[in-house]
Amino acid sequence: MITKLKLNNFKSHRQTILNMRPLTLISGVNNIGKSSVLQSLLLLRQTFKKGILNKGLDLNKPLVSIGVGNDALYRLADEPYLSFEITSGNAKHMFTYRVDENALDASFLPLFEESLLPIEDSPNEQALSLSNSLFGADFQYLSASRWAGVSDFPIASYEVNTERQISLENGQGELLGNFLYAYRAEPTFNYIKSEDNPISLIEQVIYWEQQISTGITIDVQQKPDKTGYRIIYGSKGVEGKKSIENLRAENVGFGVSYSLSVVTALLSAKPGALIMVENPEAHLHPEGQAKLAELMCLVAQRGIQVVAETHSDHIINGVLVNCKRFEKEGCGIDRKNVSIYYFGGQDENHAVIYKEIKLLSEGEIEYQPKGFFDRIEADREYLIGG
Repeated sequence: MITKLKLNNFKSHRQTILNMRPLTLISGVNNIGKSSVLQSLLLLRQTFKKGILNKGLDLNKPLVSIGVGNDALYRLADEPYLSFEITSGNAKHMFTYRVDENALDASFLPLFEESLLPIEDSPNEQALSLSNSLFGADFQYLSASRWAGVSDFPIASYEVNTERQISLENGQGELLGNFLYAYRAEPTFNYIKSEDNPISLIEQVIYWEQQISTGITIDVQQKPDKTGYRIIYGSKGVEGKKSIENLRAENVGFGVSYSLSVVTALLSAKPGALIMVENPEAHLHPEGQAKLAELMCLVAQRGIQVVAETHSDHIINGVLVNCKRFEKEGCGIDRKNVSIYYFGGQDENHAVIYKEIKLLSEGEIEYQPKGFFDRIEADREYLIGG
């Protein structure tokens, strides 16, 4: 599990040091550097998958596209290099790349030779302690532009059956149909009762989607011509009413299909995995967001690392509620397993200003910075004050 991430001279990050825990939430104003945190890890993974991490950094495709060196380098950098330092367990890995005049217009940044070796251990094949989570199959990334309102999904046998991926490009979740079909019967940890009594993936997915949208049903089928997969929705009958079946994604609530890949990624992950999600709350009612926050907490408490960028106070509050629930009832998440960061602006050198939100007992926070989900209080104060 990644325990610390340090970014130097990367985009708006002159020097940013984040303590990473099983559940790490990154919030803040728009266009300030939140997504760049996830992008740093995505760049390393996509370069590793191309087999050239010991040579340099590939800035474009398939997970993320930054552009050229001039786009990646902090504009007021004192020296022509950028670096990512990752602490995982007792090992530290330093990835440093040269961005001199020759690389400013290039999409590939050469490895900075003086930093070829990580801080501890030998060369970059040593992606050893990172091999399963960041570089291996125990990884999922879902972006803010993931597929939704779509019933038909393509087939990608290698990426799904060997790499266990839900996404192929840009975190879209375009392999969700193939993934659900392949692993629908796979036994998973029972987050419904929080016990070691396995339940199939599809049963759990349906349960948690019903927490988001009451009565929703989900089925996944291979298309008759074997060229892809189709996810079909329905609605359970209640109080003597008939059930509705065979609904296309286009004809159910957008939030249901938009959250499906997130729920699937969380439930299918095993301890030690890394899941990165942008805006998990998108298109969900506050109650659905609270339930999704609960699932994220349960998954992270079990030893699966979840890193999420969020603009939702319902996600933040949902996590705080589950911290208190852990203290009171033993379910939810231990606050020691949660990191919350607020990116609140830029300094005079256009470097991101950030703050770690310290969690206290009873689901309280030590200090609420100005701008950290205080819009409701500000509006209420104005309305009450007349």
